[in-house]
Amino acid sequence: MTEGGGESTAGMRKIFSRMRGFFCADPEKAAGSYWGLSARDERIQDQAHWCGVMRWPRERWMEYGDFYVDYALGLLERFSGRTYADSLGRMRALEWGCGGGANVRCLCRAFARVYGLDISADTLDACARQMKNCGLSNFTPVIIPVEDPLAVLRSVPPASVDFILSIAVFQHFPSKAYAQRVLHAFKALLKEDGRALIQVRYFDGSEKYRQKDGDYAKNVITMTSFTFQEFSMHLRQAGLKLLHSEKDIEREGLCHEYYFVGQGA
Repeated sequence: MTEGGGESTAGMRKIFSRMRGFFCADPEKAAGSYWGLSARDERIQDQAHWCGVMRWPRERWMEYGDFYVDYALGLLERFSGRTYADSLGRMRALEWGCGGGANVRCLCRAFARVYGLDISADTLDACARQMKNCGLSNFTPVIIPVEDPLAVLRSVPPASVDFILSIAVFQHFPSKAYAQRVLHAFKALLKEDGRALIQVRYFDGSEKYRQKDGDYAKNVITMTSFTFQEFSMHLRQAGLKLLHSEKDIEREGLCHEYYFVGQGA
């Protein structure tokens, strides 16, 4: 408690005012309210992979980005060819849900321009600080309202992105329907020969990983999951073509599945 009951009470009122969003009927508003608290909640900073916070000492934060971007670059070379991979330095990438920037750092070293998209302005600021600390100047932050994924097209031209990465993001989406809308945004952003790597939580039949319908703050880590059949259907409906899928590349038990996709017919 701080001295001065008036100041303490006023502060609590502000916190409770924001927290009301967690319990509203609209799960997208609940998600926006939750991630909007990142500046003042270390636990949310940890979930958003802020460098230096809780699980993310700088060395581990850097190793995390190295692991996933190396995996992505390997898939790009495997499916698009060595000549394509050697041309990344002239291409544009976007990370959907960039968080604190662990992956963005590595993307910036491989691509000419990298967009980092998030729904939290404070998290984007944290990401931008790290890119500056790393001496990287080819990063462009992009913020969108949680309820309108296609708002990205106001900041990033359609059909202008060569590669989209999204790691540890789809599991936090408020619903499968929301994930479908994000995939439509991917379709709109990607060039004709563009590629995307998407990590999702796959449903293993357990209560822990079943789809959640409410209480976003409680269920944020395991909110949304997909069977292979479900996510493949969502990709087709968005006009994206599955090129490769793989489970649990880090270790078993996390229920992570990776979908490497391109533009569909």
